[in-house]
Amino acid sequence: MKQWKAFLEKSKHFLLVVFLMIVTFCYAMFQGGFVSWFVFFTVSPFLVYALFFFVVRESILVVERKIEPAHVERGQSAKVMISIERKTRFPFAYMMMEELVDSEGLVQAKLESSTAIKFVGFRKKFNWHYELVNMPRGEHRYLGVTVAFYDFFGWAKKMVVAEKEQTILVYPRLREMKYSALQTKYDVGPMMSPYSIVKDTTMAVGLREYVPGDRFSWIHWKSFAKTQTLQSKEFEDRQSSELMLVLDAKKSTLFEDKIELVASMLKMIVQELGDISFISAGEVTKVFPVIQGEKQLDQVMYHLAAIKSTENVKFRFYDQQAFKQVATLLYVTNEVSEEFLHTLANIVKSCICFVVAKQPPVQSEVTLRYKHIQIVYVDPTDFYHVFTEVKKP
Repeated sequence: MKQWKAFLEKSKHFLLVVFLMIVTFCYAMFQGGFVSWFVFFTVSPFLVYALFFFVVRESILVVERKIEPAHVERGQSAKVMISIERKTRFPFAYMMMEELVDSEGLVQAKLESSTAIKFVGFRKKFNWHYELVNMPRGEHRYLGVTVAFYDFFGWAKKMVVAEKEQTILVYPRLREMKYSALQTKYDVGPMMSPYSIVKDTTMAVGLREYVPGDRFSWIHWKSFAKTQTLQSKEFEDRQSSELMLVLDAKKSTLFEDKIELVASMLKMIVQELGDISFISAGEVTKVFPVIQGEKQLDQVMYHLAAIKSTENVKFRFYDQQAFKQVATLLYVTNEVSEEFLHTLANIVKSCICFVVAKQPPVQSEVTLRYKHIQIVYVDPTDFYHVFTEVKKP
């Protein structure tokens, strides 16, 4: 039954043309007279053209899609330019082009109509331009282009699907932030020691083997001239810089704001020559070791562009030894619980919880009990003073 329905769907336009030819011919034969034959001979060329329409085998040779700009952030717009070249020069009346996408975000971001109508004639090449506005963050996939050819009155239709897969990656929006040396304190014996995220790059204390991702300015060119081996300078940290940033990827209404906060913080820290490691705690835990250069930062940004929220965060603070080696943990979340604070207090030396919320969280007695855990409220509409808020008592 389904096969018959599929066959009728494909052949209904052909059956319509045949039916119109029979009806007009019968009308002219039985009615007779000038008017009936005039109608028949007037319609016949279009019906014969429609029959040839079905005989011609049309296909799409080339599909090129260009998206500008190449780097798109959440909320920005992008221009899409499509070039299509067909096989023959058969004079179709017009055609309709439609994108095949595997992303609801692309459909919602489309500014113009979802289809483009082009008059064909004898042309083989066509261009189509449209704009995507207010792009959502994520990894969006184009599957191809559907091209439907029509005759003059829409009696005949030929559908061609041209596969052209392409991925457009929309990165999280980077917010402006006022940089201030991020400092807190942790217990070391009887005294308190501060730390900073910035290396003192004016004091080189030694050399080490070059590691991909090291900054260009860190290369020791004098030793390279002698040994032809790349070596990087080792700098003395003014204070401890063992930082780890953890993103809580649990589903929430402010999930996109958490992503943008993490991306903005990482960008700022790397720009200020700071070293930081990153853990994405979602359905799958993703660990990025020490991020020191743009290449490593790009890998993190790619992950942040594609990450999705989850109801079930499988990440647990089970590796206590690893966290004990971290001077300070930076934790980005939407909420903190007493159980979480208790677990955290027994693992890390120092922690700053950045709570992204529309209203400042109420700090309970349990929150105030742990002196080495600082909770910083982050307004989702303003990240500018995030670093300076940490320095407040």
